[in-house]
Amino acid sequence: MVVTFDYQSRRMELRHLRYFVAVAEELSFRKAAQRLHISRPALSKQIKDLEHEIAVKLLERDTVNVALTQAGEVFLEDSQKLLHQAGQAVERAKQAQSGHRGKLRIGSVGVIATDFLPRTLKIFHQKYPGVEVAFVEMLPAEQLAALAAGKIDIGFAYGNAVANNASLRRVRVIHSVYGVAMSRQHPLAGREEITLDEVLTEPLLCLSRSGHGDAICQFYADAGLPPAKIRQVDGFDSMVTLIAADQGVSLLPCVLDLANQSIVIIPVKPGASDLDFHMWAVWQRHLPSHHIKHFVQLLEERAQATGTSG
Repeated sequence: MVVTFDYQSRRMELRHLRYFVAVAEELSFRKAAQRLHISRPALSKQIKDLEHEIAVKLLERDTVNVALTQAGEVFLEDSQKLLHQAGQAVERAKQAQSGHRGKLRIGSVGVIATDFLPRTLKIFHQKYPGVEVAFVEMLPAEQLAALAAGKIDIGFAYGNAVANNASLRRVRVIHSVYGVAMSRQHPLAGREEITLDEVLTEPLLCLSRSGHGDAICQFYADAGLPPAKIRQVDGFDSMVTLIAADQGVSLLPCVLDLANQSIVIIPVKPGASDLDFHMWAVWQRHLPSHHIKHFVQLLEERAQATGTSG
């Protein structure tokens, strides 16, 4: 026998199911009423209301005995499942509210994040295994707009892009200096330091649509040097391949480890140009969910331990 529900009705509630399950499991209105902490007459009325609402007789009862009808047996099994699912739904909602369940969307920044992100993610997963972390592929220049649009929860920004943005909060995750990235076979690859004018004639590879080329040009301008010979490259992997093949050099943070790509990054000698590199984790000030707070706390702890915060 199939028991159907009238979903247009507004009278049947979860409490009716709880009352029925208690009576069906105890097979006694007195024991069920004690279990539910309500009066026996009130419980009897609720069961009658339920049977009337679904137009199905669930219980056979007299002054002494209570028994389930065939329909009642089917309804009991389904009611127990529904109550269990409702309990799970409440628990999951509480876990989500406390930041122990849900989804955290992070803007992807590629290889530069290997300095701090894998370990942070590992600790986060150990503490909050119910939270799924999803990386959204996008350029760093796109991440501030993605944060504002609600497409990601945490993004990353370079330099001073967020310094005066009152709508964002931030924690610095990388503080390094720029160096000249070149092939290990390059004539200058054995140097401990280098000046910008020593690579003035080299094609300078930069990532297109990222502000990387603008930053390089600014370095040269601040140092009073002629404009660099910029060559735009669409992706980081392509740029690394070209550098390794001696098709040009680039300015990249010294924190990057590209040794397995046969590339060295030689620090630039201090000069008139500010060659410091900063990368910030950023999030919306007015949307500090528990997921974000928990992840940011781990970033902040790491930054304090490594002296990166500032």
